[in-house]
Amino acid sequence: MKFKPQNRYLLVKTQTQEDAENTGVLLPEGYVSPKDKYVLATVLDSANDCKRESNLGVYINGSRIIIDSSMVEAVSMAGERYEIVLENYVVG
Repeated sequence: MKFKPQNRYLLVKTQTQEDAENTGVLLPEGYVSPKDKYVLATVLDSANDCKRESNLGVYINGSRIIIDSSMVEAVSMAGERYEIVLENYVVG
């Protein structure tokens, strides 16, 4: 199944941060490191009504963008998981 974003959404693949090397520092059990506010993502597809990327009128597939990580939505459909974000939350 091919997922096509609509209504100014971008289909993205966020970059997962690699776990830091084992530094020998002991942390309490259950400790979760704070998430970064922004994350690097790659544009996989965009809605036709997205406003910009150069003068083309749409985001270029494969472009790398910085987005607000708290606004990434996960959509599961037919056994596949997609990450989408509204273009308003692209910061760079």
